[in-house]
Amino acid sequence: MLGSTRVGAHSMLPITDINPNGPHDVVLEVDVNGQRTTLLVSFREHDGHLSAHGKDLNEIGFSTDRLGIADTADVQLDSIPGLHYTYDAANQTVDLDIPDGIRRAYTLESRSLPATPKATSARGLVINYDAFAQTLDDEQLSLYSEERYFDSAGVFSNTGIAYLYRNEQRYIRYDTSWRMSTPTTPSTTQIGDTITSSLAWTRSIRLGGFQWRSNFALRPDLVTFPVPALAGSAVLPSAVDLYINNVRQFSDNVPSGPFIVNEVPGITGAGEATVVTRDALGRTIATSVPLYVDTRMLAPGLTSYSFEAGFLRRDYGLESFEYDRRPAVSTSARRGLSDTITVEGHAEATPGLYNVGAGALVRLGMAGVINGALAASAGRLAGTQVSLGYQLIEPNFLIDAQTIRAFGNYGDLAARDGIPVPSATDRVTLALPFLRHKTFSVSYIAFRSPQGPSSRIGSVACTLDVGNRISLSLNAYRDFKQRNANGAFVAITFGFGDDTSVSATAGRHSGQSSYNVSAIRPPDYAGGSGWGVQAGGAGSVQYRQAQFQYLGNDGEATAIVQDVDRHAYGTVDLSGALVLMDGNAQLSRRIDDGFALVVTNGVAGIPVLHENRVIGTTDSSGHFLVPDLNSYQSNQISINSSNLPADAQIAATSANVVPQAQSGVLAHFGVTRYSAASIILHGPNGAVLPPGSRVHHVESGKDTITGYDGLTFIDELHPDNHLVIDSGTLHCSVQFGYVRPRDGTLPVIGPLTCRAAEGDTP
Repeated sequence: MLGSTRVGAHSMLPITDINPNGPHDVVLEVDVNGQRTTLLVSFREHDGHLSAHGKDLNEIGFSTDRLGIADTADVQLDSIPGLHYTYDAANQTVDLDIPDGIRRAYTLESRSLPATPKATSARGLVINYDAFAQTLDDEQLSLYSEERYFDSAGVFSNTGIAYLYRNEQRYIRYDTSWRMSTPTTPSTTQIGDTITSSLAWTRSIRLGGFQWRSNFALRPDLVTFPVPALAGSAVLPSAVDLYINNVRQFSDNVPSGPFIVNEVPGITGAGEATVVTRDALGRTIATSVPLYVDTRMLAPGLTSYSFEAGFLRRDYGLESFEYDRRPAVSTSARRGLSDTITVEGHAEATPGLYNVGAGALVRLGMAGVINGALAASAGRLAGTQVSLGYQLIEPNFLIDAQTIRAFGNYGDLAARDGIPVPSATDRVTLALPFLRHKTFSVSYIAFRSPQGPSSRIGSVACTLDVGNRISLSLNAYRDFKQRNANGAFVAITFGFGDDTSVSATAGRHSGQSSYNVSAIRPPDYAGGSGWGVQAGGAGSVQYRQAQFQYLGNDGEATAIVQDVDRHAYGTVDLSGALVLMDGNAQLSRRIDDGFALVVTNGVAGIPVLHENRVIGTTDSSGHFLVPDLNSYQSNQISINSSNLPADAQIAATSANVVPQAQSGVLAHFGVTRYSAASIILHGPNGAVLPPGSRVHHVESGKDTITGYDGLTFIDELHPDNHLVIDSGTLHCSVQFGYVRPRDGTLPVIGPLTCRAAEGDTP
């Protein structure tokens, strides 16, 4: 018997003919460290010594990779370091005493996510809009819009704003692009207007052209940063609990022997992980280890990248088609070399300028992460730039510092287009909680530009939470480079159970006092009205404001009335979307990402649920639009079948939809309608047909029988129908018409008297 076979406790062991005079094969039941495994494994025995194939050793639980044993290798057990075994020839068993160092660890995936189905997209058009009007002297009116076509091949989008003033009417185009994504890579290709990717020490810029970049958002199951794995060992089969900073994050069961908990969840920065094992006897062993996680770093072997080529965009928001005539290219890349080192690089070029740089992030154990980069430019703008930073996040402490210095005439693509690189940028933030439910932070920001004023701003902030409903904050700042540029503010907020909040703020800025008192209740996400009132002043200018909001499935409306320094005016804002899809037009709230269009084959009034929450009902055409879905993730859409008409049937009432980014999918619930009725049948003599009489529907070819009171149920009815009845010696037929009721009920037809065939007994 080759390989390994599992047997039950009462299975008969095969009898092996042992030849004591030479090597021979034996099939033995295997125990590991005194624990039954129910494994039968083929060994080679000679003079009481055993050998086995590498594949069988791997099945037993040896770490053959660590031991360097191939599956086809024939291995003497005596040659395996640290292994002790007891061979019982009489009982055909072998007890292996395997140290944890050479055992294959049992793996637990603490963050394992179910496989996400392939993302799909129907074909359609979305028009997002935001119309704003105010009653000033020139009666300003503006209309922002986005026209977005989508299908399975990608998304085409165009955005812009139309200004409809009394003395000026014009349209400004913002961005136009076609975007395609490939989740298996995962990557996104964009043609048209785009924004170049950047690193912490580089700058992004708008250009028109081509972009190809990695896109980890296409893989929600992918952990992109280094996540620690915790190892442990269980003497007996045990339950394992994982605690992060004393909060349980994961539980599972493990067999005896070593185990590894992969992808420890629920931590950013420094923390402590505790693994607790409990065996069948209730014995508990707890092991704690320190951890540090930085989400800015990349997991070992993972690479992110971006490449752009095109022409720099100019006067964005002012002109529709203003581009630099000189071509430009930009590329960035990052790669995780190990759990503690991530390297990165960047390069860009345009005629007259070349820029290249490299950097790294290095984790210093539990002491935080340092980052550094060096870049250089050549051509008309020649110089260097140095960046250095440090970050440490503790449960009760945070420090974040970054400094960037440019030397010479250092430049990048933005500088070549007239926006110079700052000579110096500094940022330091220190935050720590004190007492209970209170936070204190100090920050310093410095900025120096080759052209223009410099700033050095220091600030302090303190937040105090009193219970769950009251929050008090104190803030003060000073710009050490500007005269009288300082201020201090105090704010208090009261929260109420109906989402209403009241807040008051008072302060002084640059020698001028200000105050503000407001109360607000936003509309619920499910829909409804909201309101807000506000009063305040800054110096001698007083202002008052009242607003009303309404949020519905078809969009959002906001009306505001303001009085500023005794000048009153009002504004109205309407936002939403129009969706053209499945031959139907739907109004909706603004749609920024994925959505679904529910289809019920024309059945109206059916409640639709998103993640088990009722969000609306299908309209007269049997459609309902579900916005705000997560792209490339499973979203559960369902309908309440109890509201279906009596003559309706449906195969499934729920569906998991996975839309592509900024696209819509059809959630089709195949609601079909019965053409059915209950028929009351009487014989030729007017008597009720007896139960069990055979009834044949000629048009559908289906057979049924009568119940009590001559009642039978017939499906697949036609406008004209014929029934043939066979009951003992009685053979008769009946003809009737059928019209489906508009209210969806199942009608009762009859009584109908059948006509006996010639020669039959009435």
